[in-house]
Amino acid sequence: MTRFIIASMILCFLSLEGLAQSKILFSKSSGKLNSGGTLDLMIYDPITKSTNLLVKGSVKGRGEYNAATSPDNSKIIFNTYRFSGWKLGIADFKDGKLSNTRKATGRSNYEYNAKYSPDGNRIVYEEFNWGTRRTTIFVANKDGKKVTPLKNASDYDVTPDWTQNGKEIVFASGRNDNYDIFIQPFQGEIATNLTSGDANEFAPSTSRSSNKIAFLSDREGKINLFVMNTDGGELKNLTPELNTDSFNNEGFWAYKTSWSPSGQQIVFNALQGGDLELFIVNADGTGLTQVTKNNDTDMTPFWMN
Repeated sequence: MTRFIIASMILCFLSLEGLAQSKILFSKSSGKLNSGGTLDLMIYDPITKSTNLLVKGSVKGRGEYNAATSPDNSKIIFNTYRFSGWKLGIADFKDGKLSNTRKATGRSNYEYNAKYSPDGNRIVYEEFNWGTRRTTIFVANKDGKKVTPLKNASDYDVTPDWTQNGKEIVFASGRNDNYDIFIQPFQGEIATNLTSGDANEFAPSTSRSSNKIAFLSDREGKINLFVMNTDGGELKNLTPELNTDSFNNEGFWAYKTSWSPSGQQIVFNALQGGDLELFIVNADGTGLTQVTKNNDTDMTPFWMN
């Protein structure tokens, strides 16, 4: 009995220690979504519940968002308008400050939603071609070189993320009119639909400690947070009691989900009364907590490693 208590205390300590070292990146702009506000990059501490400015929006009416860190937290990749149009910027990150921000790739298309692979050697992201109106997923080296498209991509593949082992990519796709969650080997050609149906499933993220996927869905009439296995099994609604607005395609780009490094919690944002707010919930659906409550837009959260 004593050994069990000691072991439980150690596990609890390790969990708290990991949580204390991890923070959440997100972007904030004044006013409602798509109202012309400038997006500032923020950092939130789940332990102290404090929020601080990380990067002031560099271009008025645009700014910085969709931030994600490398596995060792030494780099941050994010969307920025400072390079003439929405591009990916990479910055060094040390002691809570960014430095040496540079353009990630030399490509001309708009770029969004980048994520580092688990080993930190690659990034996956999406490109939007204004001429063809096509959104395609690409994989590149961590320095933005050797860019290659995901094979057999459709015109509407967005918000990619790597699986825990780094061998597959999970993404949302509008190839079937509504949005579904797909999984595909990043060097393979066959994409498997995990959520076929009439609902919109979007904003997927993968756990860094298990074979779980979190995503948002309006399959029950309003937007809720769901989890499932990477094979589509064990589907569960984690937020059935959360009162949210209905799905709006104009705000699709601002939604995100992200797992804590331990896989025990998920941060996500949802629309309430026209305002995007941040929430945290345990991976089993307990402990739903609202992080922000204001008249601003709080969007694209990412839980740092």
